[in-house]
Amino acid sequence: MRTLYFDCSSGAAGDMLSAALFELISDKEEFLQELNSAGIPGVKTTAEPCVKQGITGTHFTVTINGEIEGDHEHYHHDQEHHHDHDREHHYHSTLDDITDIIDSLDIPDKVRADAIEVYKMIAEAEARVHGTEPGEVHFHEVGMLDAVADVVTVCWLLDKLNPDLIMSSPVNTGKGSIMCAHGLMPVPAPATTLILKDIPVYSSEVEGELCTPTGAALIKHFVTKFGNLPEIKMEEVGYGMGTKDFEFPNCVRAIFGETDDAIAEEPVRIRHPVSHTDEEKKIIINRLSRISGHIESIKRMVEDNRDTDDILVQLAAVASSVSSVSRVIIKSHFKYAINKAAEKDDLDPVYGLVDKFLK
Repeated sequence: MRTLYFDCSSGAAGDMLSAALFELISDKEEFLQELNSAGIPGVKTTAEPCVKQGITGTHFTVTINGEIEGDHEHYHHDQEHHHDHDREHHYHSTLDDITDIIDSLDIPDKVRADAIEVYKMIAEAEARVHGTEPGEVHFHEVGMLDAVADVVTVCWLLDKLNPDLIMSSPVNTGKGSIMCAHGLMPVPAPATTLILKDIPVYSSEVEGELCTPTGAALIKHFVTKFGNLPEIKMEEVGYGMGTKDFEFPNCVRAIFGETDDAIAEEPVRIRHPVSHTDEEKKIIINRLSRISGHIESIKRMVEDNRDTDDILVQLAAVASSVSSVSRVIIKSHFKYAINKAAEKDDLDPVYGLVDKFLK
């Protein structure tokens, strides 16, 4: 099967992932023309050779109206992220603003859908960190137009490569702290930490942010299997270079080739948010709150030494309520899995869900 493997031992960021994938395609100039004609306002992306620690790769530079955007999430290996809120090109956009931009682009429908899902994931994490709703989040680091270019580029290149399986190494997050729009933050940043849940990560001795919210969201959205490089007949290798220089090559390495079909025998995990709208989330939370209240009342019955039959009846009611909420979530999960399976013409992930949840 056609397998893509990301080596994230130097972390993951949108520009590094996009540059690594860019090295895997043959029609590089044609892709750059397509990307720069897609309609991202004022944005132009260029690819330049870059050498780090003796390894030659590609570095992506994004300009907006002819100017290179400065230090922000896009240049993720800088230890300080300076944000001049009065600079002409710094857009503090909402999710709706970014969705409108992506919707307006001349890109394939699947690329558009993937890019929007990546931003929804980031918005969910940022909202949870700041105690607000996803639609109210203002993207200080990831909402600028050059970051939109990073996300769209990765989604588009993966659509062109169309691998059967996307894998990744554990992700190196770095350590220490960084200065962001909201002040000094630990590494990984709070939103990045939430996005990286269920993903194997580690921290090396490198001071600084190696994995950004955008890089984490792209990895989580596309990667379905984590681990060491499998037995693979390598066909192409790409190096996407970051901006900062370290004692090791600051890059994401992408390996594309053929692997045995048996590597995918383990059911592929389908990852997506438990709810895609605020209304869906509110319904689930309200049901869970009622269940929590019911359990508290049962605890009081036990404390009051009430009749056992009465307590068992109430526990059965709670179990029924839990099953009801589970059915709501499972229906949504299966619907998403089936849509994804239809895109790939591969029902294995759906069979995996059946084996896991419908025993």
